Amino acid sequence: MHARGPHGQLSPALPLASSVLMLLMSTLWLVGAGPGLVLAPELLLDPWQVHRLLTHALGHTALPGLLLSLLLLPTVGWQQECHLGTLRFLHASALLALASGLLAVLLAGLGLSSAAGSCGYMPVHLAMLAGEGHRPRRPRGALPPWLSPWLLLALTPLLSSEPPFLQLLCGLLAGLAYAAGAFRWLEPSERRLQVLQEGVLCRTLAGCWPLRLLATPGSLAELPVTHPAGVSFSPGTPMWAALDEQMLQEGIQASLLDGPAQEPQSAPWLSKSSVSSLRLQQLERMGFPTEQAVVALAATGRVEGAVSLLVGGQVGTETLVTHGKGGPAHSEGPGPP
Repeated sequence: MHARGPHGQLSPALPLASSVLMLLMSTLWLVGAGPGLVLAPELLLDPWQVHRLLTHALGHTALPGLLLSLLLLPTVGWQQECHLGTLRFLHASALLALASGLLAVLLAGLGLSSAAGSCGYMPVHLAMLAGEGHRPRRPRGALPPWLSPWLLLALTPLLSSEPPFLQLLCGLLAGLAYAAGAFRWLEPSERRLQVLQEGVLCRTLAGCWPLRLLATPGSLAELPVTHPAGVSFSPGTPMWAALDEQMLQEGIQASLLDGPAQEPQSAPWLSKSSVSSLRLQQLERMGFPTEQAVVALAATGRVEGAVSLLVGGQVGTETLVTHGKGGPAHSEGPGPP
């Protein structure tokens, strides 16, 4: 597996959450903690045992069930964590483990005792696979997303007696409900995920090896950062924290229209005095053209944001830059040939 390092390059690393789950389940098996995590409805009447609704997924009492759970984590869990990011993967796993546990206890309370009384991570595997129905499709050549959980549901009882079939079915049903959006109100927002990923702990884990916290794909923390020659920022600089693509584009358009009314055929213009001269000098020392630097600063107001626009090629050369507050007669922009 490969994950992005702190400077955007790919480096070998294992997804943090699914790898830790493998170590945790193996450790609990070795110390014999599996029977203490069995999902027994009568024990849930004790407030100190309610944790089993969630922790039942970590315990195993049969070796075949443990081996099957461990086998699926690197083959399926790692890909899911890379696709979702570590924080969203952890949230979805915990939410589906809790949902499948509650459903199993409910069925057991209705008289289907075989729906509970066991433990294991297989219901969560089934729920995660079934929940993929609301995410982008897999590449061509793979099994259809809807077929994988049903195929695994049919094969698991043949390979292990733990957990029972009804408990496996509870996991699959929880995943289908997740795919249908039943738990959408419990999903963390992108802003909250961004705040967590920018925290000290997550940033530290994102730079660890061989286990690494993976940012949510498509989030600002996951985007690779490139710097022009001679420009360097400290590792902890939150360069992408305030850079939203749509807001930047709107800022550029607003800055270009900020001057007085112009003739229909005239080019847009900006005044040098509308931006900080100190910040403009910093960009000029970095080697950026003055005209484009003025436009980028007018759009973002910050050196870091301006650098991002300039490096990304999002600033054109049509804008005319003037020294004062007058019109484009004192232009610094490129004149006619």
